Amino acid sequence: MDPSAFSAAFFAALFAIANPVGNVPFFIMYTTDVSSTRIRHAVALLLGGILVGTMLVCMVFGSGILGFFGISVPAFEIAGAIILLTIAFSMLSGTHTDRTHAHTTARGDASVWKRAEAVIPKVIVPLVIPIYVGAGTISALVLYGHQTLADDALLLPAVGVVLAVCLLITLCNLASDYILQFFGKQGLEIVVRIFGIVIAGIAVQMFFEGLGQMTVGFVNPDIK
Repeated sequence: MDPSAFSAAFFAALFAIANPVGNVPFFIMYTTDVSSTRIRHAVALLLGGILVGTMLVCMVFGSGILGFFGISVPAFEIAGAIILLTIAFSMLSGTHTDRTHAHTTARGDASVWKRAEAVIPKVIVPLVIPIYVGAGTISALVLYGHQTLADDALLLPAVGVVLAVCLLITLCNLASDYILQFFGKQGLEIVVRIFGIVIAGIAVQMFFEGLGQMTVGFVNPDIK
């Protein structure tokens, strides 16, 4: 396959599914009470690095990892849907805000990076998985990764696509301060509630899509 055509198709698919622009509100939501802009920027940069590593691992080893544990992509999709549905309920009930406040109580005398590192473990789920790297993203990475492993000429273009998409995600998250200033704390709380409904809808759709694919697989095992 022509590397240029491969890169264009891979970038279009990964960009559309990872949705760097549309997922900015989720980054804001999980970092809204971080005490300073510098810490929030550090979180965005650390998150970008984690996304690069996660996507590259999924691209090269994704199908093997899922196969090793006997997990199908539809089953992974259902698990992600359940996680998202739980998050949606917490957003709608307002308990998410309380947890977010608890996440950002790092000591004030710690360095910016240390305080950012304290936030990262608490936002990896759901920001990295399943929002940015959900079943759809993993499916695209596995699909194009399979082509990459079959043709060495596609390896560098594939890595370049992953880096480009993760860079765009990071840049969008770095710009989140301007969005936060625009909405304000009260406005953002309203947005969180609205997105709770949206996430609930996405979770239900993911659940039934995964369930449908598993049902088809049981009825006709020859269909991949």
